[in-house]
Amino acid sequence: MNPHVSNDPTVQQFYEQVRTHLSELLDDKSTAERLLNSLAGYIQQAERSGQSLDGLTSQDPRAYAMFLIEKPKTNDEYRRRYRSIIEQSGELKMHEKVQANREFDWAVERLNETQLELQDIEKRDVSFLAYTKIEAIKSSRRIWNQFGWLLGMVLAFAYANLLLVMDDLFSLRLFSAPTTSYPLDYLAFVLPVLLTGAVFGLLTRFRHHFQTIRRRILFALLIILVYVGFVILIQPLLFTLGWSFIIQLTPLYAIMLLAISGFMALWTLIEFVWKSTRCHLGNDTMTIYY
Repeated sequence: MNPHVSNDPTVQQFYEQVRTHLSELLDDKSTAERLLNSLAGYIQQAERSGQSLDGLTSQDPRAYAMFLIEKPKTNDEYRRRYRSIIEQSGELKMHEKVQANREFDWAVERLNETQLELQDIEKRDVSFLAYTKIEAIKSSRRIWNQFGWLLGMVLAFAYANLLLVMDDLFSLRLFSAPTTSYPLDYLAFVLPVLLTGAVFGLLTRFRHHFQTIRRRILFALLIILVYVGFVILIQPLLFTLGWSFIIQLTPLYAIMLLAISGFMALWTLIEFVWKSTRCHLGNDTMTIYY
């Protein structure tokens, strides 16, 4: 009786077919069980985290069984196998494949620098590492497509408060009168910055098109023009509507606002940007995030 590893009939059938082919191809039952345990672990981890397994189940079970048996030994062999899986994936766009390969290459280079072999610190199969990365990139893509505008606004809020602190710094208020308050229409000041951040967040889904210095400069100029446009449009509109939010700000309060918004921005970057795309390999000896 085959073990139950998934409630999805397609995934369970794929696992059972791989199990059958491994039994046919290997005389060593312990090796077959180890490979199956690795596959089962990947399937269960993916399902717990809500990752799609379409890329796995779309493969030929016999070819995948042979792929598992041919375990790489050197770092270069791991790199080639990883690249092969990434390039054959139909779930990633071309620039995402380049990103996945580049980041794994970086991890392998770190291992080469320390003269460690990947097989000595990582017991999971290379296919596990590749599919985990594929799902991480897909998850990151969904986050940016759905919430890029919101992430951009969070970062812009921190940037707006940084501008206030910089103004206090260069005007010397931070040193001459750190506790003296001055009026500020916070709504008129921060709203154009927030909306510019939302536009920036929406445009980051196309960030792979801005890899050259010239294009990055053009992108920066575009963001500046968007900000100027929002200032020209929004501030007169708020004045016409009679909407304002006047606060009595001091340089010390501005620093406190920057600290709070900076923490929010840092937490957002770690949780929704860094953690969503980074995967780990290794053990207690050495752990690398790629």
